[in-house]
Amino acid sequence: MRRINRKVLFGLILSILLSVAFSVVWASGGFVEIEISPRGTYLRADPGGEGRLPVDSPAIVDLQSNDFSEGDTILISLEGSLDYGDGVARANYSLGGVFSSTNQLLPISEAERVPGAIDAGNDYVTGQTFFTHENTDIPEDFLIPSTGLSVKVPQNAKYLFMSPWDSFYPDNTAPSSIKATIEKQVSEPTDGFPLEYMLAAIGVVAIIAVLLVFVMLRRRKPRTQSNP
Repeated sequence: MRRINRKVLFGLILSILLSVAFSVVWASGGFVEIEISPRGTYLRADPGGEGRLPVDSPAIVDLQSNDFSEGDTILISLEGSLDYGDGVARANYSLGGVFSSTNQLLPISEAERVPGAIDAGNDYVTGQTFFTHENTDIPEDFLIPSTGLSVKVPQNAKYLFMSPWDSFYPDNTAPSSIKATIEKQVSEPTDGFPLEYMLAAIGVVAIIAVLLVFVMLRRRKPRTQSNP
């Protein structure tokens, strides 16, 4: 009987440990860091010329493969510096972001280069291209300030496009690499305490209880058979 109890308890402990490990991964899942090209954009743009570098593609984050889902609130933070071609390295700059149902990106001459764009966040109004004076604004994108942003992943969103905004991109540089960190925000407290922390606490308490029972069983002396 004692051996059976030990096996059962070992199985319980193992299953609880796996459950807690899964809960921790689930609670902390959803994190990615991506580099942003200073010459990249998802908007209509003037092409490079006169020896300047070409316009790059924006940063595109695959949300599902990085454990982000519809309805998640994500935190976007920025680091690095941006030079708009005037020789000034700016730590205080902004990016534009737009969610999309696909990762399709049309040529820079198109007015709406992200055909699967999905509206989210506060509207981000952009101006015209520098040389051709064409409109660049799309209604679905939002502003990501240098101080960071919290935004909810909208329904059907599978990708997130991010890039600086400028009237002319080919002369932009990044004196220090521009990087965006995206992480899933911890759930808001329902009764004053986050759900993820409650699950972790329950798991810890359950493990301690099982261990105490295991110790008590080990201390029990085996029964001795009485002589007839």
